[in-house]
Amino acid sequence: MDMPTMWLGALDHLSQRRPMRWIAFGFRELANFLIPTSCAVCSRADFRLCPECRSEIQRQLFLPPLPDGQHHYVELPLLAQQLPVSSCGIYGKELARSMLAFKNKQRYFLGAVFAPYLAAAINSSCIPQPGQLETYIVPVPSSLKATGKRGYSPVSSMLARGMRRGLYSADLAIKPVLHYRVRSILAGAQKLKSGSARRSGKEHFIAEQADTPGRPVILVDDVLTTGSTLRQAAMACHEAGYNVTLGIVLALTKPPNHESEQ
Repeated sequence: MDMPTMWLGALDHLSQRRPMRWIAFGFRELANFLIPTSCAVCSRADFRLCPECRSEIQRQLFLPPLPDGQHHYVELPLLAQQLPVSSCGIYGKELARSMLAFKNKQRYFLGAVFAPYLAAAINSSCIPQPGQLETYIVPVPSSLKATGKRGYSPVSSMLARGMRRGLYSADLAIKPVLHYRVRSILAGAQKLKSGSARRSGKEHFIAEQADTPGRPVILVDDVLTTGSTLRQAAMACHEAGYNVTLGIVLALTKPPNHESEQ
């Protein structure tokens, strides 16, 4: 056994000793006294994310190969094409509650839980390009109002965490080339509109011109509902000269005829 491995083993053994567990418990209790916390999903005291909820979230998310029920196709009528979309999980139960906490309740740390699944789905879907041409990972942007309220963009945050941890292959690069059109800033949130209003709405996005014509792009969003957001994002990228190969989302919302969470 080499010296670093021996020291790591000794530290691991020491951390499992009862006195060390007491010390860790004491620090946690002190932190909870000074800054009270609760589980982001079930509100259990003393945990940012309790072990049971963490286990359930991990059970509801999938690493590739993704199940058949988590693949979807978004119609692009103007191009007479379909955009394949894959999701890491189904939107519901603990996964839905944790995503809402991440997006709307400032539980920023949950991005670290989601990031590996998103990265794995993107890596497995990336098609090697000739000439070592990078594929751009393009986050679908949040509205300016939502970003201002949250202080961060959930999708960009998850992607950035994955990149910092070295989870993406070398032929992938995150490029935020999509932006909201000025006229769309005051148009209202997508989630407040009906399905028909979303599908019939004008393009909300504009994309920066492609640096290389036909640059491959993977669009990334948090939730797929009607598909209108990804449709508009794909069309904006297409008009700017990109080749949109697929979409990846963290969760897919099942149609109303599926059993829903009460």
